[in-house]
Amino acid sequence: MTAIIVAYDTNFAIGKHGDLPWGRALPDDLAHFRKLTRGGSVIMGRRTFESIGKKPLPERENIVISSRPTGAQKVLTAMDLESALALARYPVFIIGGAQVYAAALKHPDIDTIYATEVEASFSDADTFFPEIDTAVWREVDRQHHPKDEKNRYDFDVVTYTRI
Repeated sequence: MTAIIVAYDTNFAIGKHGDLPWGRALPDDLAHFRKLTRGGSVIMGRRTFESIGKKPLPERENIVISSRPTGAQKVLTAMDLESALALARYPVFIIGGAQVYAAALKHPDIDTIYATEVEASFSDADTFFPEIDTAVWREVDRQHHPKDEKNRYDFDVVTYTRI
């Protein structure tokens, strides 16, 4: 499996000043991310790696796309997406950021998108996911999660597969 995993708002916003636009207001989505990616290879850009604290995500093979080494132990570095995919030894999850996502959407080996669609809009967001081309991607599953005492916003977990 080679997949994209992403969370975005109604305007496809994925970031704000190096963090999620909604911060940590969706713990159920973070738990979903951990469960799905645990035991896999996560591929990310340098800025995404820096946003998670410049340390590897535990229980995953971490691969950072960057022109220079990260300096972190247990983190592999690749020059581009193709090289990162070649390094991966486990099921692959592309976890951002915007440039890595854009390249991944065009890559023929990426066959699934796991998208958390947050039912909110964040006008101060500064990083965005490309709009999903429905001529290339088909929605195959959608699970609604209403807001509650732990999760500040309604969200849907949606699975898309390449047509």
